[in-house]
Amino acid sequence: MLIVRDLKIETGPRVLIDGASFSVQPGDRMGLVGRNGAGKTTLMRTLVGETQPSAGTVTRTGRVGYFSQEAVLPGLEHAGMTALERILAARDIGAMQHRIEETRKKMEASTGAERDRMIHRFARLQDEFEAKGGYVAEAEAKRTAANLGIDNEDLSQPVATMSGGQRRRVELARILFSETDVMLLDEPTNHLDLDAKAWLVDYLIGYKGALLVISHDLPLLDEGITSVLALEHQTIETYRGNYSSYLVERDARRAQRERERRQQDAEIARLEENVRRFKGSSEKMARVAKSMETRVERMKTELVEVQKRGRNVKVQFPQPQKSGRVPLEATGVAKAYGDNVVFVDVDVAVERGEHVMIMGLNGAGKTTLLRILAGEETADLGDITVGYQTTLGYYAQEHEQIHAGETVLEHMRRVSGLPDLQLRSLLGHFLLADKVDQDGSTLSGGEKTKLALAMLMTSRPNVLLLDEPTNNLDPQAKEALLGALLQYQGTIILVSHDTDFVAELAPDRAIMMPEGSMHYFDESMLELIALA
Repeated sequence: MLIVRDLKIETGPRVLIDGASFSVQPGDRMGLVGRNGAGKTTLMRTLVGETQPSAGTVTRTGRVGYFSQEAVLPGLEHAGMTALERILAARDIGAMQHRIEETRKKMEASTGAERDRMIHRFARLQDEFEAKGGYVAEAEAKRTAANLGIDNEDLSQPVATMSGGQRRRVELARILFSETDVMLLDEPTNHLDLDAKAWLVDYLIGYKGALLVISHDLPLLDEGITSVLALEHQTIETYRGNYSSYLVERDARRAQRERERRQQDAEIARLEENVRRFKGSSEKMARVAKSMETRVERMKTELVEVQKRGRNVKVQFPQPQKSGRVPLEATGVAKAYGDNVVFVDVDVAVERGEHVMIMGLNGAGKTTLLRILAGEETADLGDITVGYQTTLGYYAQEHEQIHAGETVLEHMRRVSGLPDLQLRSLLGHFLLADKVDQDGSTLSGGEKTKLALAMLMTSRPNVLLLDEPTNNLDPQAKEALLGALLQYQGTIILVSHDTDFVAELAPDRAIMMPEGSMHYFDESMLELIALA
């Protein structure tokens, strides 16, 4: 379990959390909610011990598993570590399996006494593997992986060659397989299809340990949690019930505080008016006025605090210069990674002003095709033609354009020649004005998304290539992004798992991967988005 007392967390000069106390007990399923940048991910990292608080204590008991929202390549025991080995390593079985395989290879390549020694070692390792429940555990790991959309072919793939989305699913499977007493999950449903999300919710409902989850997936919060920790204005409040119950109770608490504050303000105003009336009159009334002044000062120190309502993100893409009729075209494109052929002979021709979806199941090559179109990756075969007066703007789901050691403002300067005053104003629209001097790599996932979108806006592209742009965004920010894209008059090529977002955007056509066939978009295709 986790016990938190008087916690204070700071990032540079900014206080994220001050005086927070709460606990997460076995059987608790708690959702941690708050706007992007409130400090949810930083709190998670502090709870797991990756960062240290400025004050207060965090007490952990039992085995803690932490799933990060970042898709960075984890530290691997060896360069060729497969996805299955990575999952099994959560129970110290993966390394043993790797030693068995290495011994088998040496056994086959050796002769004489050396071969006899390898045979003996191979048999000993197999016995040890079986005694530790290795074969049963391997079957369990494969079942967990399959439920999260990781098939047997993916399990045999080296983790180092996987996409960010694939790595996230492998890391989630690893955490779920690791037999933890406490689970801290940061945006676990990103990159999961509809079936995998449903399975995950059922798994979390049956989890017996202590669970704390950050998610912008509202159905997950409604079905999978029994209480809420709300992080707002540096404080944490606890609410019983699911996310829907929290929204109702939050508004009720705020209304109650506002009523109490109005009553306090009215009473203070009445007493201050009496002080003004009586202060200059008789000596007796002057003493009464002095007593009233003392009471007013005491009341001012006991005022009910009513936090200001949070500001909203404002997104508006500048209307771009017109491109040619066909701003982007690809012919005969093929891509493979080693023996893994992702797709072959794909043709793409996008018309000016179109909204085009790239669709397909996990591993079909959606992100790979988008990266090739954006010029971020080279095709093995085929040609990419950028049309007349076309300027490309690429949003990468893994925030590859955000670099460590570079402040938020320096990121903006890198892509724009606008004066700092205008860049700061633009960052203010994304609620990043107070973070201009912060290292961009230390932002939360949602804040990185906002910075990447702000950088995209300043380049004034007339073709937007967007890879999962709604990941990690809170509902208000997602709505603002959708409104901006609906007003944008340029061309949009999109990869997204967000069914509601895609439905509102109403694409014109869809590219079905890995075949690369082009179709007019209709509502029936939303089912495939949910499955992907």
